[in-house]
Amino acid sequence: MTGNLPDSEGSRLHATTLREAVLGWLTPLAVDLVISGEGHGEIGLMIVPDREVFVQNGMSLDEAGGVMICTRALAALRERLTDWNAAERGASCRIGVALFLAEPPKLNEGEVTAKGDLNGRKIMERRADILDALYEGRAGVVRL
Repeated sequence: MTGNLPDSEGSRLHATTLREAVLGWLTPLAVDLVISGEGHGEIGLMIVPDREVFVQNGMSLDEAGGVMICTRALAALRERLTDWNAAERGASCRIGVALFLAEPPKLNEGEVTAKGDLNGRKIMERRADILDALYEGRAGVVRL
């Protein structure tokens, strides 16, 4: 994807549709996710992992800097997102970077709405250091 993702009504609708499709693609590894990209040249994912699935499948819950760093989980994520990108024809749906959040979103921090939906803007604001790590490719980040 080239350029920055615009902050318009059309891009929000696209992000919602993309979020639902990618979340389905990442089942059972993910329970939810936040799509980032505004101000960056590629789409990024901050994924809320299904911790029970990780444990049941022998994946560690090790983390560094708020990001899960399990090698097996990251390999599974890379495989799924590589398949996703291969199936997508348009650059506007290709994922460039992704990570698993070590800490679940918190209601009392405004990261989850009263309806139970993620507040993506609040998560990216509160976890700006993790968002930076995503685009800088630090430990626990899958770059495609």
